[in-house]
Amino acid sequence: MEDWNVICPTQENEEDSCYGIPLLGFVLCLAEVVDLVNRRLFEHHLKVAYLAFRLGEVLGFPEQSLRDLLIGGLLHDIGAFSLLERLDALHFEFRNPHHHAFVGYVLLKDFGPFASLAEVIRCHHLPWEEGRGRTAPLESHVIHFADRVSIVCSFQEDPLGEIREREPFFRSFVPRLFHPEVFEAFRKLLSKDYVWFDLASPRLRHIVHGLVPPGKLCLNVEDFLRFCRVIAHLVDFRSAFTATHSAGVAYTARRLGELTGLPRGEHELIFAAGLLHDLGKIAVPVEILEKPGPLTEKEIRVMKSHAYYTFAALSWIQNLKDVALWASEHHERCNGQGYPFGRTREELLFESRVMAVADVFVALSEDRPYRPALRPQRIREILGDMANLGGLDADVVAMLLDHFDEIHASCREVQEQSVLEYAAFRQETIRFTE
Repeated sequence: MEDWNVICPTQENEEDSCYGIPLLGFVLCLAEVVDLVNRRLFEHHLKVAYLAFRLGEVLGFPEQSLRDLLIGGLLHDIGAFSLLERLDALHFEFRNPHHHAFVGYVLLKDFGPFASLAEVIRCHHLPWEEGRGRTAPLESHVIHFADRVSIVCSFQEDPLGEIREREPFFRSFVPRLFHPEVFEAFRKLLSKDYVWFDLASPRLRHIVHGLVPPGKLCLNVEDFLRFCRVIAHLVDFRSAFTATHSAGVAYTARRLGELTGLPRGEHELIFAAGLLHDLGKIAVPVEILEKPGPLTEKEIRVMKSHAYYTFAALSWIQNLKDVALWASEHHERCNGQGYPFGRTREELLFESRVMAVADVFVALSEDRPYRPALRPQRIREILGDMANLGGLDADVVAMLLDHFDEIHASCREVQEQSVLEYAAFRQETIRFTE
C-alpha cells in the first residue's frame, strides 16, 4: 500500500510546528465518539485496531501495513450511520454487512492519506470463501477477523480462558469466513498472554496510542483541514437535515473572525473548529437527529450531550486545545444559560462566542425536521433578541448584522456546494444497494 501523505514538523521547521496534528490521536478520538452511540459498542474500534495490529505483526507485515491495520481498525465501521445498523453488526453473521463498509469507503477515498486504506475498509466484511475472497487486500481479512473476535469475546473477567475457549468456534469458520493464514496468526497469538490482557486493560487507549512512535503520522495544515472536511461529512451526511451545517458554520465563523479582527493565523483554525463543532453528534443516533416531532426529555439530554463529547474528543489531541474549546462551546451563552459547561461571557474565549453566533445563524437558515428555514428578516430579529437578552455576544451579532447580506449570500453558496457533495454521496451509496 502507498505511504501516508503526511508531514511531521521537525525541529528545523518550527514555524509549522503548530500544525503538527497527530493523525493517530485524531483518529482515536473519532473512533471513540463512534462507539459512544451505544454502550454495547464500548471500545469496539480500539479492540479491533489493537488485535489487527498484533495479527499483522505475526504475519510479518511491514511498518506501513501495520499502520494501515491500526488506522483501518479504528475507522472500519464509520459508515454505519444508524443505531440499528451499528447494533446489527454485533451479530456474528448479519444481513447486508457490506453497506456500511462501502459508505466508509466513499467517505474516505478522496482523502489523500486514506485513499488506499479506503479499499481495505470497503472489503473488511468480504469472506474468504475457500479462496474466492482473495480479491480483497489481506489487511481487509485481518480486520474482518479482528472485528468478529471483538464481537464474540468480552475480554472482561478471564480474557485468557475466554479466548482459548472460543478458538474452536473461530476455527469452524475457516476457510468459509476467515482467511486460513489470518487464523493461523491468531493461533500463534494464543500463547502471547499480554495480547489478551491488553484487550482487557482499562489502559487500552494508551496502549493503542503507543503502538506508533511519537512524531509519526502527523498532519500538516493542508491535510489537517482536508481531514476536518472528511469528519464534517461524516457528521453531516448522516441526515439530509444536517448535510450543509458544518460547512456553513465553518465559513461563517471564519468570516466573522476576519471582520472582528482575529489574528490571521487563527482564521484557518476557527474554520477547522467550525467543521468539527458537531463531532459529538456522531454519538447521537440518527433516529433522534431526524425525528420530525418534539423530542422527549431523554432525547433532549442525548442531543445536548454532543457538545460535551466534541470537547472530550478534541481536548485530548496535542495542538488542538484551543480548537477543542471553540468547537465545543458553540452552545454556551454569555448569560451562563448554555451548555455543556454553563460558562458566562467572562469565562468564554472570544472565538467561542464567535462560534456560538455562527452556529445559531446557520441553524436558523436551514431546514430542520420540525420547521423550514427562516426568512432573512426573521433571522435578524432572533439574533438581535438573543444579543439583547445576553445570550449571544452583542458585538459579534452587530458585526454579523452589519454584513448580513454578504455573509448570508456567501454562506448559501458554501451550503449549495455541500448540497451537491451530499447528493453525489447519496447517489453513490444508494447505487451500491440497488
